[in-house]
Amino acid sequence: MKKVRERIGKITYQKVMAVLFLVFIFYIAAVMLPRTVDSAGTLYRDKSGILEVRDTVDEEYREMLEFQGALPKNKATYINLNGLMARLMGQRYVNERVKLDNGHLSYLYEKTDFSLDVLQMTKLSEKQKARGKHFLFVIAPNQNPKNRDILPAGYAEYSNQDADEMASRLRANGVSVLDLRDELINDGISWEDAFFVADHHWKPETGFWAYAKIIKRFEEMGVIEPADPKLTDIGEYNQTVYEDWFVGSSGIRTGYLYSGLDDFTLITPKFKTDLTYSNVPDTVMKRGSFDNVALGGAVAQKDYFNYGPYSIYGNGDQAFKRYTNPDAGADIKLLSIGDSFSNVPFAFLPLAISRCDELDMRYYDGDFASYYAQYAPDAVLVLINAGTLSQENTHYDFFGDLGEQSK
Repeated sequence: MKKVRERIGKITYQKVMAVLFLVFIFYIAAVMLPRTVDSAGTLYRDKSGILEVRDTVDEEYREMLEFQGALPKNKATYINLNGLMARLMGQRYVNERVKLDNGHLSYLYEKTDFSLDVLQMTKLSEKQKARGKHFLFVIAPNQNPKNRDILPAGYAEYSNQDADEMASRLRANGVSVLDLRDELINDGISWEDAFFVADHHWKPETGFWAYAKIIKRFEEMGVIEPADPKLTDIGEYNQTVYEDWFVGSSGIRTGYLYSGLDDFTLITPKFKTDLTYSNVPDTVMKRGSFDNVALGGAVAQKDYFNYGPYSIYGNGDQAFKRYTNPDAGADIKLLSIGDSFSNVPFAFLPLAISRCDELDMRYYDGDFASYYAQYAPDAVLVLINAGTLSQENTHYDFFGDLGEQSK
């Protein structure tokens, strides 16, 4: 009887190993074959159609990253299993994301020519100074720490090097710069605590911290009088933590069996607020408390691959936003320019400043020069992540003299 049991055990073990071997072979084929065909593309014209299949998969990934619509059937399962196999094999690079030594997933940022961006930011600053007004350029950190290298061997990226050089050039041109990478270091906040593991954005807690830093710098620059301390005191806000709630922009590429899941925090004031919001000029779309006006959507929707709760802050990405707060202590007009990275800190600015316009030049198709002349902002704030210094928000042709500047 004992021998029978041992024989059955051996047979079961052999079957399990056979299945694992087949899975491994399938994995290698799925990952390497399209790449092999791609590299051999100069020798023949993809008669097999494999490249067409791969391009379709890439297109589905791009659609999925926008958190729009349902995933193709069983796609999430495939991504998770692929990620699990990559994790078991100790793979450090999966679908355009690298796993840092601290376990976080990151982009690999290439070297950037940001000369035009420096010119455009300098031009905005000079326009403000000519009117006796204020300008502040804010560099937000990305997942790669400024003060230590945690990239795996054989990989390189240049975001911090570029950010250092851009900050130096802007300051040499007389532009006010707030480098939040240095502020993180000075405040003793680790990059691990500041960022999601599987999303490129900072955590809402870090975005709130950035908002407080901006308010403090505005006070130092004389843009506003000292704000009510409660506005920048996180203790005066509710913090509701949703555990294992967010798979992130990197996690949906690698699967959460590779990346893990992040907690997500909803931050709302304990004190009374009364704001208005619109994404159309001279129109009020929402009015009420911060919770109802500055947040768009419901965080209590758990759908890892089809919904990203980060986008609720500041009503998500919009070409134009306008907030008003008649009770704000600073009665000024602020123009803030940024992308999704700025959604969290920008969402809190209307608590301290009476009128806040926001532009995302990736989507804005109006005449900026006319808008700027009409709005006449007391302060202009540009917040850009260290990894994406050169983008539409920094090299946009704000005043129609781009061709002349680049000669």
